[in-house]
Amino acid sequence: MNYGKVFASCIVGVVAFSQAVFANEKRYQCEYREGLPFGVSAWSQTAWVKNGVGKESRFYPYPKETAVDLSNDALLERAAGEVAAGSTPRETAFWQAYDDKGWYIYIESKEPELKRLLNQLEDPRSPARLESLEVFFAPGVTDVPYYQMYIRTAMNESQFFDWGSPSPEYRSLKEGAKVESLPLEEKIGTFIFIPWYLVYDHLPLTGGAWRFTIVRWMPFAKAGGVTWGGRVHETGAFGMIDFQPPTKEQQLAIQRRLLQKAWYKFRATANLVRDYVTWDDDKVGDPEFYKTVLEPEIARLESVGKEWGEDLDQLTEEQVAKALPHLKEMMEFSYRVSELRTRYLQNKIFAAE
Repeated sequence: MNYGKVFASCIVGVVAFSQAVFANEKRYQCEYREGLPFGVSAWSQTAWVKNGVGKESRFYPYPKETAVDLSNDALLERAAGEVAAGSTPRETAFWQAYDDKGWYIYIESKEPELKRLLNQLEDPRSPARLESLEVFFAPGVTDVPYYQMYIRTAMNESQFFDWGSPSPEYRSLKEGAKVESLPLEEKIGTFIFIPWYLVYDHLPLTGGAWRFTIVRWMPFAKAGGVTWGGRVHETGAFGMIDFQPPTKEQQLAIQRRLLQKAWYKFRATANLVRDYVTWDDDKVGDPEFYKTVLEPEIARLESVGKEWGEDLDQLTEEQVAKALPHLKEMMEFSYRVSELRTRYLQNKIFAAE
């Protein structure tokens, strides 16, 4: 990988953000819905998709003069290309909703030549393999990193790109996002699910806006590219997703599910930490660190979790409020262990001096 080009692309994105804030006025209302379907087949059969309820299709051609700059982005092999004269416009549309589990995005990419496109997939040189969607979002408007997904729709292949360093403040989409693309009648359906636990520290629990855009590339039919807002990495020109504020009960349902995830993630990490090193071994372990630092910390959080009871779905509003301060330390316990270990060793070194 040419890291110089990748770094240059990042700088271009940052500059674009500073120069084009609020340049795109497109907004989409994302509602809380109970019993949301999962996957392309289920979404394509819903009444709101069939009847066009909540449909967003205000895409416009990707700026031809900037498409040539995509060669500077070393991450992906795109095929923006020129739009062929007389090519048929391909509608691109999406629907969104959310529930206590996460954020659901369903995209339909119309393609009248779908049968011929699918037949061409056997050829590794065919542009049909480059039919794709790029999806970008930022869980907020300012001072938040953004995420990128590249989906080869006809191939049902997806890649996630992290535009933030792994840390307690940034988790990779690879840890739980789900993507599926399937051919339908004269179109390809794409389903994306982002679980709340990946962005639990930026949740729209009182509503709020997130930056979002989709860029669709159509090299097979030489139909060029379309975008819902902005160019690749141009975060300041993305559209906005306005999340409908959840009711109090819906908010509690989200928080209960996050606490459940945090509890079981902590327990799994604690078990791995206990077994990772034979801490009691004087040669390969560190009995003092385990007994005086790590074991008490694990015990403290275990006692916190046990107070929640066996069925976290039944936590009361008061119990949820008391438990939430422990959400992050349980979610990020692996980082907590590293922090404790570093501090312990530093103290020993300074004490020896």
